[in-house]
Amino acid sequence: MVKLSILLIPAVVCGVIQSASTTNDTNELDKPVRVPARPPGYSKTVFYDDFTAQTLDITKWKYDIGTAYPGGPAHWGTGEVQTYTNSANNIFITSANTLRIIPLKEASGVWTSARIETTAAYDMACPAGGRLRVQAHIKVGAAGAAARTEDGIWSAFWMIGSAIRSNYRNWPEVGEIDILESVNGAARDYQTVHCGTARGGVCNESKGVGGSSGMARGQWHVVQLDIDRAAGGAWTDESLTWSLDGVETLRIRPGDLQGDPAAWNALAATAKMILLNVAVGGTFPDSDAGYATPNANTVGGGDAGMEVDYVIVWST
Repeated sequence: MVKLSILLIPAVVCGVIQSASTTNDTNELDKPVRVPARPPGYSKTVFYDDFTAQTLDITKWKYDIGTAYPGGPAHWGTGEVQTYTNSANNIFITSANTLRIIPLKEASGVWTSARIETTAAYDMACPAGGRLRVQAHIKVGAAGAAARTEDGIWSAFWMIGSAIRSNYRNWPEVGEIDILESVNGAARDYQTVHCGTARGGVCNESKGVGGSSGMARGQWHVVQLDIDRAAGGAWTDESLTWSLDGVETLRIRPGDLQGDPAAWNALAATAKMILLNVAVGGTFPDSDAGYATPNANTVGGGDAGMEVDYVIVWST
């Protein structure tokens, strides 16, 4: 899943719902947000988890374990080197009711981390003529980390077509939407789509089509994707829009994918699942860094991890 910033959209202000907090922090985004209000125009909450249980809710989430799906490409198809576990060393619910995913380098030299995906019971799709909003409150990394200590650390909040469950080798035709990706400790948020054929095609695989924007590390951010199939009535008027802390960062329309109806349908219309993970190494961080990752500089642990306050999905 190598990414390339090839489509950047000027930022415009969008609305974001925040609740009151009891902390004294002057940064309204740098504090937990509980149960966001349903936005105007949306009639359903189709998924919500604010991690208030003591353990991960396995009716909503499934752990991905090991280095590949059964029968799927090795190293999750991306060249990442970690082994995913369900160990409390790598993934746990905090006393503040947040989810933490922490990459660790074991004494043996093996990297471990965690990855979860929503269960089939919560597959979600944007309705024809409607809209779907996917939002999370996320913190990645730590402010002021020493240079290169996060080489190869790859945090992600993303969606993929749930049809992949029946064929773990049908990427990217099932459609993938990367809502937030953070690599190598850089203060940037990458947003990308993958679709069509595995090499080249309308989504420029394996790089994909997308953009990036600045994002402070070690701070809470509201990250959002809007799938709009209502605008104009024709599929060619539909759009995918990303925003960070209420500011639009990227918008993709069918014309940006050469007007390919099958590719667009896979992205905007088919059922999806949500994933949260912190990978280590792989083609994207290697390409971004210009050298192999992870390496002797890379340090795991809490400062390299990802923390999630909530994930919520609304639909019209």
